[in-house]
Amino acid sequence: MATQTSPSAASPAHRPIVAAAATVVSVLKRDILVLAWYLLLALWAVSPMLSDPRQKVLGELTDNVHYVYVAGWSAQALFLGKSPFIDPRLNYPDDLALGSNDSPYLSFLLVAPVTLVFGPVAGYNLMIVLSHVLSGYCTYLWARRVTGHQVAAVFAGTAFMLTPFRIFRSLGHANLVSTQMMPLFFWALDNCVSKKDTSEFKLWMLGLAVFLVASSSQYLLIICLVTGALYALGFLLPDLRFILTKGWRIVASVIFGAMIGSLPAISVLSSGLDPFNIGATRLWSADPLNFLLPSSLHPIWGAWVNSMRPEPYATEKTLYVSLVALVVAGLGLAAVWRRSERKRLLVWALTALGAAIFALGTDLWLNNQPLSRSDPFWLPVYYLAKLPLLNIMRVWSRFGIVTILFVALASSFGVRAVLQSIRQTWLKPVLGAALLLVLLIDLMPGTPPASVLQPRPIDRWLAQQTGDFAVALLPVDKPMLNDLAIFGSLFHGKQMPAYLHNAHQPRAYKDFAAMALDFPSADTLQYMRWRKFKYIILDKAQYNGWRAPVWAELAPQLARFPELTYVTEVDGYVVLALRP
Repeated sequence: MATQTSPSAASPAHRPIVAAAATVVSVLKRDILVLAWYLLLALWAVSPMLSDPRQKVLGELTDNVHYVYVAGWSAQALFLGKSPFIDPRLNYPDDLALGSNDSPYLSFLLVAPVTLVFGPVAGYNLMIVLSHVLSGYCTYLWARRVTGHQVAAVFAGTAFMLTPFRIFRSLGHANLVSTQMMPLFFWALDNCVSKKDTSEFKLWMLGLAVFLVASSSQYLLIICLVTGALYALGFLLPDLRFILTKGWRIVASVIFGAMIGSLPAISVLSSGLDPFNIGATRLWSADPLNFLLPSSLHPIWGAWVNSMRPEPYATEKTLYVSLVALVVAGLGLAAVWRRSERKRLLVWALTALGAAIFALGTDLWLNNQPLSRSDPFWLPVYYLAKLPLLNIMRVWSRFGIVTILFVALASSFGVRAVLQSIRQTWLKPVLGAALLLVLLIDLMPGTPPASVLQPRPIDRWLAQQTGDFAVALLPVDKPMLNDLAIFGSLFHGKQMPAYLHNAHQPRAYKDFAAMALDFPSADTLQYMRWRKFKYIILDKAQYNGWRAPVWAELAPQLARFPELTYVTEVDGYVVLALRP
C-alpha cells in the first residue's frame, strides 16, 4: 500500500519548495477578505466593460485591439499545438513573431482556458482584472511583511492598485498594467541585499521574480533592472568588499531570470526592433507636475484639473502619486526611528527619486515644452538611452511607476504610525477606515471609456470562404485597419500581411507595403499575383485623402485592370478577386 510523504519527510532539496507551497496556501486562507477587497476595487476600476465582458474593452479601439489578438492567438496556439509566439497565418508570406510587441505572454497563457471558452475579449479582460487584483495584493504582502500591520498594508496595496497610471494603462496597454510582478521583484531583491544574503533559495526566488517581470513586459523589465541597481547600491554601499566578492551572484541570478523571460523578445532583436532616435523619445519626457496633478478621469475634480492644465498625453504622462499617500508616507519617514526600518525607508526614497528623475526623460520639460529647445541640459536618460537595448525604449515617463510604488509602500509606515499613536482601541478601526476612505476619494478611477470589439462583417464573410489562401487589406499605412485585420484573423484564419507594432514592422510587411502604396498599378498587381493573393479587400472609409486617395478617384481606376474582378461589397469593404 502506497504511503503519503509528509512535508517533513521530503528530501532536503525539496524542503524549501514544499515549505513555500504550504506558506502560500496558508497566506491565501488568511487573506481571503483582503483579496475580496482588491477584487471589488478591480471591478470598480473596470466597471464600464462589465455589462458585456465578452465584447467590451476599456478605452477607445487602439492598442487594446492587438493585445486582444495576442490573448486570442495565445489560446488558439495551445489548442492547435502551435507556438504562442509565432502566428504562421500573419505577416504573409513569412510568419508573424509576437515577440516584436511587448506583451504579458505568461498572463495570456494562464487565462487561455477562459479565452478559448468565452472568446479573446473575455480572456483579455480577465487578464486586466487579475493584474489589478495582484498589483494591490503583492504590494500588500510586502508592506505587511515589513510593517507587521495589516491595515497599513491594505492601504499601501490600494494606493498602488488604484494609481491613475495603472487606470490609464488598462485602457489599452496590457503590458504596462501588468505591474503585479514589480513588488515581487523588489521584495526578492530586498531579501538578498538588505541582509546581504546570497543563499541559493533567495537567489532562485530573485531569478524567478525577474523572469515574472520579463514575462509581463520588457519595458517593466528594463525599468526594474535600472532602478533595481539603485536599490541594491542603496543597501550595499559602501561595502565594496561584498559587492566585489558576492555581488556577482545576485547579478547572475538577475541576468538568468531576465534572459529566460525575454526569449521571445530576444528572438526578434535582429529583425525589426530598431532603436529610437532622440526626436522620437524627447517628447515623452514627464513634467514634474505630472507626479502631483490628479487624473483627468477623476469624477469630482478631474475636469477642473484638466481645464486648468490640459495634458494632451495623459495616457503616458499621468503619474499622480496620490497626495494622500505622499503625506502619509512622509509621516512614516518622520515616525520611524529603528535603524533597519529607517534605512529601508531611505533606500525606498532614493529609489523613488531616481525613478522620478529617469521619468523626466532626456531633458526638463514644463507643460509639454522643453525649457531649452535648442541647447538643453541633458538629464541622465539622455546618456542612458545610448546604451544597447535601452535605446529601443521610447517613453521614459513610464519610469514613474517605480516612484508610485515606493510612495505607496512607504505610506504603510505612516498608517502604522498614526494608528499606533491612538490609545483608544475602538478608535483604531474607525481611523483606519477613515484613512482608506480618504485615499479612495483621492484615487477614484472615474468612468473610463469603453468600446465594443467584435468580428466585422468582412471577417465573417472571409470565415465562410473555404480553403487556405492569402488576402490583402488595403490601404496600407493605416494602423487601425491592420489591428482590426489581425483581430479578425482569429475568426477566419486566412493568411494576410500584418504587423504588431507600427514602429517595428517586419521585413515581409515592409516589402508588401512598399508595393501596395501604389495600388492600383501594373507593378503592384504583378507583385500580388506573384505572392498568390486570392482577394484584395478595400476599406472604402480609409480611402479618404489621408495617406490614400479618395474613393471617388480610386474607383474609376480599378476598371482599367482586367485581372481584377469585383466580387462583393460587405459593410463598406469592397472585395476584388485577383486572377492568377
